[in-house]
This record gives sequence, C-alpha cells and structure tokens, in this order.
Amino acid sequence: MIERSANIAPEHIERFKHIIDKHRRDAYPGKITIANILPEDIDIAINYLTHLFANGRAQTSLTDGGALLQLTYPLPNDWLSGYLNLEVAFTETNHFPSPQSLRIGNIFIPEFLTRLLTQQFLYWLQHNYSEFNAGLDMLQHISISPEGLSIIYRWDGEVFEKTSDLANAVPIINQQERESVLRYHLMLVNNEHFRNRTAIPLSEYLTSAMQLAARRSTNENNPAEENRAAILAITFHVLGLPFKLLSPETSNWPHPARLNITLDGRRDFAKHFMASAAITAYADTILSDAIGIYKEIEDSRSGSGFSFNDIAANQAGIRFAEQATASPASAHRLQVMMSSNALKDTDLMPYWSDLPEHLSESEFTRRFGGTDTLRYQHMIKKIEQRVNALKILN
Repeated sequence: MIERSANIAPEHIERFKHIIDKHRRDAYPGKITIANILPEDIDIAINYLTHLFANGRAQTSLTDGGALLQLTYPLPNDWLSGYLNLEVAFTETNHFPSPQSLRIGNIFIPEFLTRLLTQQFLYWLQHNYSEFNAGLDMLQHISISPEGLSIIYRWDGEVFEKTSDLANAVPIINQQERESVLRYHLMLVNNEHFRNRTAIPLSEYLTSAMQLAARRSTNENNPAEENRAAILAITFHVLGLPFKLLSPETSNWPHPARLNITLDGRRDFAKHFMASAAITAYADTILSDAIGIYKEIEDSRSGSGFSFNDIAANQAGIRFAEQATASPASAHRLQVMMSSNALKDTDLMPYWSDLPEHLSESEFTRRFGGTDTLRYQHMIKKIEQRVNALKILN
C-alpha cells in the first residue's frame, strides 16, 4: 500500500534539535509547555522509524481533530510472500489521541475491539515501563490539525531523576552488549602500546579492536555483533565521552586514557569517522548521513565552516560500519583484512586535501547554492567515488 523511501534531510534534524532546545530552555518542573511538530516532520519520523525497526513504510495525514496512519510491512519470506497493510484512524480526545478504527488489509476491525486492543497495549506499557507512566502523567493534551501536532505537557524532571536515569529506563544497549563493549574498552585501556604517545593513528586503534573481534568471533560469537561493540567502545574513546551515558551500570568503568587519536593526522577526522560509524552501526546510514550534513551546515553558520573533507570522513565511517555489521560474512571479511594487513590511515580516509573546507554560510551558498544543487551533488559524488576506491571499505 505504501511505497516510498525513508529519507531524512538536514532540515529535519535541525527542526528536531530546535524542539529539544526549546524544551531545555522553557521547561522546568511544574510549568506547562507546548511542543509544536510540523506534519512533514511527523510523517518523516514515523516512516523512518517504521523502516528502521520493521523494514516497513508508513504514511501519515492530519485533519482537524484526527490523524490517519498507514503502514506496510514485508512479510517474512519463509512464512508468506507479500505485505501486511495496516490503517489506523486516530481521533483527538481530552487527553491523547485514541484509535477510532483499524483496518488490516481489507478487513475492518470493529471499533469496540480496536479500543480493547488499545487498552490492553497501554496496560502492558504501564506495567512494564516506568518511564511510560511518567510521560503519561506529564502529558496534558495533544491537539491535531492540518498544521501539525501541538503537544501540551507539564514537565517533571524529578520523575526521571527518581528512575535513576532515562538511560536506565531505556538502555541504549542491553546487558550482553554492555559486557562486549567493556571487553573492548578494557583492552584499549590496558594496551601498553598506546601509552605515552603524542598521537595514535585511528588505524592502529581499529586494528587492535578488530584483532580481538576476530579472536572472539571464532568462539561461535556473531562477528557483526563483536564489530558493533568494538566500534562503540572506540567511539567513546575518540570522542572522550563518559561511558555512564550508556547506562548507570557503566559509571564505574575505568575512564578512557586521554589520548590524541587522529585520522590522517587530524583529530577532527577521527571524531567524524567514528561518530558516523557508531550511528550507522546502531541506527543506520540514513540518520548518520543526515546528521553529518546538518553538522556541517551548522558549522558554516557559526562554527568552523562547512567542510567537504569532514563529509569525506563521515562517509568513510559510514562505509566502515556498513562493512563491519552488514552480515556475519561481511563482518568476518573485514576482521580478516584488518588483522592480516598493516593498515594505514590512508586505507580508511580518502584523499581530501583538495576538498573545500571552512566555508562560511555565505561562501557555501555562493559556490554551491545549497545541498540540493547539481554542484553540491557533484562534490558528494566525487567523495563517494574516492571512498569506493578504498579497498578495505568495499
């Protein structure tokens, strides 16, 4: 029923960030706050999440006091060929929207049964996720119109403090994954080869982790899962992030050593490479690419400027994570290549010295017109061709 791509543009990332920034600026315990979300952003977000978690597609449309959600999921090939199509109509109430009708394929589910299923689902959420109850208590009203959603809520930060941390309620990774990340973290922290050095090439850091991943994968462990854990551990080291961001249980882990990890001689390249790799490994390429481009647009306005060589580092990190986690076979192949070769940074980072960097917003607009012009796409294609030429990433 729904055929569309799952795209996220930099402007969607920017608008989402503005919603978060407004919350941080305006919301404090006890105050009524409103978050306004455009119809396009709702549609893009739901379609992306459906693609990410179920490989499906979705489409939303809003009217005065109502919303229509349509979803298409591919059925498992070993079960039944084809697609499962769902259509749910929501209506505005005094609290939050309530399902009014449900259609599965061509079968209409009676309204009383739709409400019963909804009540059972909400009951399950309330008894299994404490943060859902906290969010439900804060929610005052959701207004639906063709102009978008207006979410009225009373913020209570103490609720989330009492649940220790939002990461504790909804951990980024589960306990088994945390144990894997800790294994790579400890290997890097205790590696004497990395101590007392002014700069460490990212290729050395990654090679050490991939060698451990290769050894671990021979013990019936999934190579892709091992690579994913290694990527996350290295990203925290390169960015200098505390591991307590993963969950409270990781707050007592040893702190990463303060090392200068570089990619082709530049620390910023290493950060771009690993941040994009981590987002790709734990989310997907679509989100990583959109965030990377948005970051450069932000830099062109008030930071270091729009840099195509940063985008090259982003693209290389994305490709690395794709190869590292796409499948067990792809993951194992990358482990073997990195373990058996003297990897250099130039094997990971394409040639970049002729790519424009530090462009102000006015200069970027003058030279390239925007991110949807042929001149800009030509530069992106040139970067992609260079990344494609790196044998280790293909």
